[in-house]
Amino acid sequence: MGVADGTLLPFIPLFLLQRGLSAQLIGAVLAAAALASLVAGMSWAYLADRRLHPERILVVASVAAALAALLLALTNGAVTLAAVIVVLWLARAPFMLLDPITLRRLRKAPRTDYARIRLRMSAGWAGSVTVSGAIFQVVSLRLIPFVYAPLTLLFGMWVWRSLTPALPGQPVEPPSRAPVSRRVPRVPVALVGFLVSAFLLGASLAATQNFLTLRISFLGGGALIIGAAAAFQALTEIPTMGYTHVLTRRLSHRGLYAIGCAIYLVVFLAWAFVSDAFTAALLKLAIGVAFALTYVASVVIADELSPAHLRATGQALMKSVLFGLAPIAGSLGGGLIYGTIGPRAMFLISTVVVAAAGLIVMVALPGRARKSADEVVPTAAEPVPLTP
Repeated sequence: MGVADGTLLPFIPLFLLQRGLSAQLIGAVLAAAALASLVAGMSWAYLADRRLHPERILVVASVAAALAALLLALTNGAVTLAAVIVVLWLARAPFMLLDPITLRRLRKAPRTDYARIRLRMSAGWAGSVTVSGAIFQVVSLRLIPFVYAPLTLLFGMWVWRSLTPALPGQPVEPPSRAPVSRRVPRVPVALVGFLVSAFLLGASLAATQNFLTLRISFLGGGALIIGAAAAFQALTEIPTMGYTHVLTRRLSHRGLYAIGCAIYLVVFLAWAFVSDAFTAALLKLAIGVAFALTYVASVVIADELSPAHLRATGQALMKSVLFGLAPIAGSLGGGLIYGTIGPRAMFLISTVVVAAAGLIVMVALPGRARKSADEVVPTAAEPVPLTP
């Protein structure tokens, strides 16, 4: 999945810019796409928790995303292009079910193993953005649909062949040794506080990451530098994710999340004043560390704070806020600020927002959330492998 996403996501803002859209319109299109993904993602998560197998949903989504991507090659005009982008994001919405599938398969292994699995996606992303950025620089960004579509279909084929849905009578959560009260709130208070923090973090990321692409282009960088920037992020994201299982022996996931927010704050400040495209790209090395810490922490925190029978919904809530609801505000607001006041103001405002996200999570979350599955579940059985 990381390989396919690396050929699409980093280049969409530049793709829209080259098709004649302004910063304000780019922000509006990305906000509309995020809204569509939010609604669709929550709907699919509801069905995955109650009726449908998430593995089969992913297969259908991969086919739909490939077809929607190919439509990009046939579109002309801002309105039609915006509609196709929204359709593509709708088709990609079920991909957020990858994390609950992964965590379910790790229910008999330490949850920190999640980071080791997630870094494989980052490794694929790193190679993909570098190669595709070089190709798009030489050929054209109009090649995006023809690269993304077959890679997404390959992902769907792998899911179909490798991920077997749970049997109808198979429990999704192993029994705990400790008694659990039946009166569990659907949305715990701590989870609500965490979602507020995730919203602020996601909004700041949407604004800075989407419009950093335009900033690099304005400073003279092309698809190659933009792809290299994404690769720089992955270069530090991969070892950081691989090392998080060591960090969590000394720090809580709340602490890792706050440290990630602090790193974002420093980088956003630097982006506000940088005047060289390559320097702006190099700063993504620090972003990789921040993303690894906040993303892995977010997934585990959401899993720990969600009721056991609503784990997929809890993950969808987190991802829908972090990558759905928040990008609506971040893309729309970032585009308006970037286009009217300027990039420096946009980066400085994002600095304040991400600082608030880090402070809220330190206040809203307990020092240690409820015990993770690896603390209460016997580990005699081997976990189901996620990759072939």
